[in-house]
Amino acid sequence: MSVSGIYRRYQAYSLLVTTVFVALVGCETLPTRFVSGLSAEQRALAAQIPVYFESLAEGSYRLIGQVEGLSCQITYDDEYKVSKGNAIEELQRAAFKKGGNTVIEVSCAEGADPCFRSIACQGNAVHVNDGN
Repeated sequence: MSVSGIYRRYQAYSLLVTTVFVALVGCETLPTRFVSGLSAEQRALAAQIPVYFESLAEGSYRLIGQVEGLSCQITYDDEYKVSKGNAIEELQRAAFKKGGNTVIEVSCAEGADPCFRSIACQGNAVHVNDGN
């Protein structure tokens, strides 16, 4: 076998190893699209959580913690298209998982890293007092 044949075989092997490595490890650094662990019923309840871009009157709620939602188009040819609505749905699901019934002080921004395109929203999950 000639030197050029050995080199081509080495290149093919290197490409295969790199592809497998990226497929197994590289994708783990990309964000997931959905908050896992919610049933269809829980996702429906989370979708009803009110979202406010401003704060509420002090004392009318108990702060639970910060939540984030991400709408991520992983690659250029990914069929999933980012939207603010999808990022807010993820925000609501994250608040639901933490025990919140409202999200306040929401802000959203477009970005990319580590996605091709993304919209990220963040806010505070709170439990609004029901007056009882």
